[in-house]
Amino acid sequence: MVKRMHLLAVSLLVALLAGCAGSSAQVVSSSGTAPTISQAQQQPIEGEQRRIAVSRFDMRAGPDVGLALSDFLTDALFNSGRFIVLERARLDEVREEQALQSGAEFRADTAAEVGQFEGAELLIRGAVVAFEPDCSGFSLLFGGTGKACITMNLRIIDVETGRVVNATTVEATSRSNQVGIFFARGQLPIGLGTYSKTPMETALRNAIDAAVRHIVETKV
Repeated sequence: MVKRMHLLAVSLLVALLAGCAGSSAQVVSSSGTAPTISQAQQQPIEGEQRRIAVSRFDMRAGPDVGLALSDFLTDALFNSGRFIVLERARLDEVREEQALQSGAEFRADTAAEVGQFEGAELLIRGAVVAFEPDCSGFSLLFGGTGKACITMNLRIIDVETGRVVNATTVEATSRSNQVGIFFARGQLPIGLGTYSKTPMETALRNAIDAAVRHIVETKV
């Protein structure tokens, strides 16, 4: 009897642990209309989709979250499914992995071939000129109408010539009900997590969504 109760207790514990392990993590958001891994790898270098990259944002106001904002815009551009998106802000990590794979410890037939990085046709440069988690008071930019506000200047640069082919200003507040429903989905990137579930998160998502829509509609 004691042995049977012991086995039952063990079985219940295993079932409980299995249940916890199965529910400890879940995918809360994915890329939606973005290409699959296979599709992204097979995109022709010269095709309808432009090759685009995002440089680190300059922060002229607010905390230094420039890298996180470039991550956010890069992810959102990929989620749009309208561009071949190339890594730039964290390219050193890719280089380090390639260098690691070239070592004698790695099988040569599994190592990445060096010299295959693709060049961008378009480079997005961004600068944050207003970053106000609480702009409920008087604001020259927003007139005190929002609870959180952000203003970004964006430039689209033709990499071949270095020419600025488009420049715009994106203003966003937390008052909009849109909340990044098109492209700025999923968790906030590392570096912006402190604003999760605050009015600033809404303003950030609205700003990134507006930026992606503008870049898509520009058709440069």
